Amino acid sequence: MSRLIINKSNSRICNTIVKNYLIQTKYTLQQQQHQQQQQQQQYVRSYCSLQQPKPSKPNMIEIVTHFFDKVKNKSFIIENYLNNPIPEQQQQLNKNIKINNTDKDNDTLEQIQLLDPLNNLGKRKGNEIFKVVENDLSNMTHNIMKTITDGVSANSTYSPSPSKKTHPILSSISSYYFELKGKRIRPTIVLLLSKALSSTVHGSQLKLAEIVEMIHTASLVHDDVIDEASTRRDVISINHSYTNKLAILCGDYLLARASVVLSTIRNPDVTECMSTALAELVEGEFMQAKSNGVVSFDNYLQKTYLKTGSLITNSCRSAAILSGADSNIINISTEFGKNLGLAFQIVDDLLDYTGSAEECGKATSVDLTLGLATAPVLYATQEFPQLEKLIKRKFSEIGDVEEAKRLVALSKGIEKTRNLAIEYCNRAIQSLLKLPQSESRDLLITLSHIVVTRTK
Repeated sequence: MSRLIINKSNSRICNTIVKNYLIQTKYTLQQQQHQQQQQQQQYVRSYCSLQQPKPSKPNMIEIVTHFFDKVKNKSFIIENYLNNPIPEQQQQLNKNIKINNTDKDNDTLEQIQLLDPLNNLGKRKGNEIFKVVENDLSNMTHNIMKTITDGVSANSTYSPSPSKKTHPILSSISSYYFELKGKRIRPTIVLLLSKALSSTVHGSQLKLAEIVEMIHTASLVHDDVIDEASTRRDVISINHSYTNKLAILCGDYLLARASVVLSTIRNPDVTECMSTALAELVEGEFMQAKSNGVVSFDNYLQKTYLKTGSLITNSCRSAAILSGADSNIINISTEFGKNLGLAFQIVDDLLDYTGSAEECGKATSVDLTLGLATAPVLYATQEFPQLEKLIKRKFSEIGDVEEAKRLVALSKGIEKTRNLAIEYCNRAIQSLLKLPQSESRDLLITLSHIVVTRTK
């Protein structure tokens, strides 16, 4: 072995060699890390996107497969760094969560986690979900129709006289959407969560599913009047079929019948939850109507929670309460509902830009026409500040809508909105993973993936 005599001269040489070696090593490690992040990013995007391309290098599949074998419950987390400012701080507002975007103007790198528990669970088909609750959904629809047509909830001890039964025209209008059988996502969430927490659906939880579906349907009827919509679920909307006045009365009637069913549950905590959801739904609609062209992501997320997230949040909380769960499980269920509700509405806002009327069952590209600034255009303002003027005047001048759509298409607004929905979906799944493993819990995870990858 050769010997190296150290003196001042060769000491400096050695230091230089070591320094260069460390620099080169650091650069090599950075390059490897960068390549790995790119591969992870492509894998995550391929899983979440509708195209689902395969990873560019086979060794990534080996890495993920190895990770499946090592992690308990076969769950994995893939870290992906994207330019997507996600709101991080959460504050309580009116007993619910208001989400603040603390860094919406800064294109910083954010960590997104894609959860796929039980290996490919997210790829299971939706018909597996609805098959499990098919009988419960059928009973729910039957009970709703009985409540609407007979003027009394199923299994109620109250028996109205024949003269007090529902007016046939009101009954017919109110039954209009229920006969079409929409996605029924909200009652399905209630039923699956009920099964996950208590292995079966109690009578009170089935009533809760009925209440949630009636409140949601009433909100659709009122929304169509406010938005002057002409179609809903591939058919002519109630306001166009029967006039706005009758549509408003129909929505009011559905809310009244939902309140009657709620009273039969006889649980003060559930009554408070669902009453809060109903009040916040109206508050969110009012907030949207009086937006005055506000360019604010905080405003958008708060409105999104009030209009959509609150009903799902409070229905999940109510399902947990009716299962007899402890406060920890109730809070976990609430958090799940909040995040899934936000993800659901953000995807809805995304589909207004990317979906088609045929797929969605309703008109698309209507938000801009109505003067509404949702996530895609709000994200686009980070790249095209001139959009703020259009938002403030609610896209009211000739050419505003077309210009906004053009700039959104040129921006990363669509991609960032999709990533935002994925982030909330992942948070919902993280909450579910805190619950005991069961078939119903796993189906809720599948449903969460369906919510964020749906095309209608």
